[in-house]
Amino acid sequence: MLQTILHQLWNQRRQNAWIFLELLVVSFFLWTVIDPIYVLTANHAIDRGYNPEGLYVVNIGMYDETNGHFDPDMASDSMNLVAYTRLARIVREQPEVDSWAIAGNQSFPCSNSWSGTQIYADTASLHKREGFVHAQSYCFVATDGSNMLHTYGMKDARTGGDIQVPEQVEDKAFISERLAQRLFGTADVVGKKVYQGEDALEVAGVFRDFKHRDYEQPYPLIVTMYSEMYGSPYMPWWYNFVIRLKPGVDVSAFKQRFQQEVAPQLSVGNFYFDSLKEFSELSEDYAMKSGVTNKLRLQYALTGFALLCIFLGMVGTFWIRSNARRGEIGVMRSMGASQGCIVRQFLLEAWLLLTIAFVLVIPFLFYHAHANGLYTVEMNDKFVPNPAYGQNRFGFHFTVVLALSYVVLMLIALVGTYIPVRRAARALPVEALREE
Repeated sequence: MLQTILHQLWNQRRQNAWIFLELLVVSFFLWTVIDPIYVLTANHAIDRGYNPEGLYVVNIGMYDETNGHFDPDMASDSMNLVAYTRLARIVREQPEVDSWAIAGNQSFPCSNSWSGTQIYADTASLHKREGFVHAQSYCFVATDGSNMLHTYGMKDARTGGDIQVPEQVEDKAFISERLAQRLFGTADVVGKKVYQGEDALEVAGVFRDFKHRDYEQPYPLIVTMYSEMYGSPYMPWWYNFVIRLKPGVDVSAFKQRFQQEVAPQLSVGNFYFDSLKEFSELSEDYAMKSGVTNKLRLQYALTGFALLCIFLGMVGTFWIRSNARRGEIGVMRSMGASQGCIVRQFLLEAWLLLTIAFVLVIPFLFYHAHANGLYTVEMNDKFVPNPAYGQNRFGFHFTVVLALSYVVLMLIALVGTYIPVRRAARALPVEALREE
């Protein structure tokens, strides 16, 4: 049958030429639009390194001199510290709160801020200003039970268990597994020293890789701690309250109660309650503002357009070919060929046509990928991709997108072929021969 189909395709090469050219163009186009979808989806599938369920950020605002609620007697650093400490106590003492943290404004996922630093493994590299690893920096105030690692659900890289915060937090830090591997080649580095500028920090623990943005990859991360807050007019920007609800808490009831009962209590001094935002809401907001959501929508729309073109092209082509070959189909039916046999023959023709076109376009796709690069999510220019993720390896990345494009294209082409061929194969042999 295969040899017969190849002869058939060659004999009808003029009729097949335009659909063949369309398959060439759309194969190339489809690969380019699936590439970003694959990368964004693969990045999103990477473990976050924390548990976002039940996590909220309590944002505090502050009145300035231009506001009628401003109280100059409460504007000193000492009074600001007293007022903010009271706010912290009110937040942490809510009965629904399981754990909490006083986090820096860049120190929770999908926040609007991002802080970077240079980390060295030894003093020799520090003095030469070379051999450092660029890392993201989180910080929190470890006072009154404030524990970022426990609140976020960050786990020990080796054991998968909870990470304990030491009683003495000064000159200590926690680092991510990726940062440990980059600095020392191993995650077993507890007790070793790392250097941030002139500050020597003892590694108190190593946690699993952590994603700051859902559609990005984990960046090397260091978490530092302070033993107390400092009074300042900038306290609402320096210190955010992050809380985790207890398991089984009714989220809707909690949010309603917080707005009605707790929010009015958070007007202390020149501070006031601004908002209560869920981590998932922050993620959605950032994806929208950064363009990730629109990027995905555009790529899905372009993919749908390409597939619609192929579907209509295959339906039209094989509708015409089926009608033109009704006599041939009638002869096949009269000689005992089943409907399924005829449909399979036409589907095999479509598959061969598509496969030949796709194979011919692969060299052009490879050149395009090599010359222009594969799609990557824009991160810090000092970011070093982790080769453990397939989307960061050229060969694997290119092959996966190629396979996805081929499979999607093949499914649409076969469906577009099956519809008219099935209709033609169902005609009675006498009717088909009479029309012939």
